[in-house]
Amino acid sequence: MSDKIPLLNVLHSHATTPTIIKKPKNKPVRKSSKFTNEHNFISADAYRGKIYTKKTTGYFQRLRKKFSFVLFAVFLLLPWLQINSAPAVLFDLQAQKFHVFGMTFWPQDAVFLVSMLVLAAFLLVAATLVIGRAWCGFSCPQTLWTFLFIWVEDKCEGDRNQRIKLDKQSWSWSKVARKASKHILWMLISIVTAYTFVGYFYQIMPLILETFSGQLHYLAVFWLMFFVLGTYLNAGWLREKVCLHMCPYARFQAVMYTKETLVVSYDQQRGERRGKRKTADDLSTKNLGDCVDCSICVQVCPVDIDIRDGLQYPCIDCGLCADACDTVMDKMGYPQGLIKFSNESGATSKTLFKSRKVIFLTITSLLCCLLFAYSVLDRDLLSIDVIRDRSGILYRVTDQGVENSYTVKVNNKGAQVSKFKLDIVADSAFEIIGQQLIQVPRGEVDTLTIRIRIKEQHVQRYKSSIKFVVKPIASNTNTEDTVMASQLSSFIAPL
Repeated sequence: MSDKIPLLNVLHSHATTPTIIKKPKNKPVRKSSKFTNEHNFISADAYRGKIYTKKTTGYFQRLRKKFSFVLFAVFLLLPWLQINSAPAVLFDLQAQKFHVFGMTFWPQDAVFLVSMLVLAAFLLVAATLVIGRAWCGFSCPQTLWTFLFIWVEDKCEGDRNQRIKLDKQSWSWSKVARKASKHILWMLISIVTAYTFVGYFYQIMPLILETFSGQLHYLAVFWLMFFVLGTYLNAGWLREKVCLHMCPYARFQAVMYTKETLVVSYDQQRGERRGKRKTADDLSTKNLGDCVDCSICVQVCPVDIDIRDGLQYPCIDCGLCADACDTVMDKMGYPQGLIKFSNESGATSKTLFKSRKVIFLTITSLLCCLLFAYSVLDRDLLSIDVIRDRSGILYRVTDQGVENSYTVKVNNKGAQVSKFKLDIVADSAFEIIGQQLIQVPRGEVDTLTIRIRIKEQHVQRYKSSIKFVVKPIASNTNTEDTVMASQLSSFIAPL
C-alpha cells in the first residue's frame, strides 16, 4: 500500500472503514487557488485520544444556540402537552395507536409513515445538495447533545487550557470534585433525556409516578436504562467517534455533493502563504497571506480536523472554525470570510439561494410537504370494517326468515362526534337485528355483532350486496347527519 491515500478515494469508500495514513512531514506549499487540485491527506494522529475543543463565539454559534434552544424545547415539552385531555404526541405501541396533535393513526395508516420517511429522505438529500452537512452541524441530536455536554464540561472544569492542565494533574480533592460534578450533571441530563424519549411511547406522567411507586414495567425500565447509558456514552465519551465511524451519513454524503454545494472552506488564494506576523506588518513585503497560522480553527473543531487541508469527510459543517477565524481577522484588522460557507464557484449563502437549482428544490420540497399535509388532513376520520361470519354455516333459516351474522368494527380516527348509527342500504327488504346506536369516542374502536334478516319470500338471488353505512348523530339534536363511512358486504341465502 502506498504512503498516501487521496481524500476523494476515502470519501467514496463505502465498503469498509477507510485506512488512515500519516501525511508526509514535508508538505508542499499549496497552489494559490480557492480549491486546490492537490490530493489532501488525513492524519492518523488527528482522531486519537481526547479532543479538547476551544470555546468560541460568532454568527454560526449564535445561530446554532437559537436553533438548539427551539429543538430542545420542542423535544422536552411535547410529551407533556395535552390536547382534549389526551397526549399531543404518543406512540402507543401496545394499543397500536399513534396520537399526533389530535389525530389518531392506526396500523392500516402505515402508508402515511412510509410517505413521511420518503419525504424526510428527499428533504435530507435536497438539503445536502444545497448546504452540505448543515444537518449534522446544526440539527443532528448527536451534535446537539455533544455540544450540551461540552458546555457542562466547560462550566465544571474550565476552558480548553484548564481542562488540559486538569487532566495532566495528579488526583486531588479539587480534581475529584470537578470531575464528579461534571459526570453527575451528565447523568442528570441523560436521565431527563431518557424519560422524555420514553415519554413519547409511554405517557410521561404515569411513567414518572410508576417509577417512584416501584410499579414500572420491566420493558420501560430496560428502555430507560438503555437511553440513559446511550446518551451518557454517546455525548460524553464517544462524541466525534460516532460521526467518524458509526454514522452512515458521513460515508455517502460525498456522492451527493455538487460544485454548487455550500461547504465550510478555506480561501487558499487569500490565506496562503501562512505565517506569524504583527498587526502593523506589511504583508506584501513578507509575501504572506491573511492566515496567521494560529491554529485556533483546529482548536475549536469538534472533530479535530484542519479545514485548511481542504474538504474532508469528518467535517460536519458546524461553522465553528469560521467563527473562530472571523474573530482573529477582526483582531488583525483583516476582512472576515477567510473561512466561510462557499462552493467551488465562489458563491456564498447570500448568492446561492438565488440560483435556479435551489429555487427548484425549495419549491419542490414545499409542494411535497403540502401534498403530504393534505393527504393526512383529508384522510377518512371514521372507518368501518365488516366481516361476515364464515366460521359456521353460511346462513341460518328460522321462522322469521334467513339470517347472516356480521362482525362490525367502527374506528373513530378523529371525528369530533362520538355517537353514531349503523344502518344498511340494500335493494331488498333487509332488516338489522341487534344494536344500531353506538358510541365511539375519538381515537377508539368499537366492535359489535349484528344479524341481517330477510324473509324467505323476498329472497331473489343466492348472493346479494349490502352496503353498511355509519352516520353521525348530532349530540344536541339527536338527528342523523350525512354518511361518514361505508363498506360493501354480501348476504348469502338459499334459493
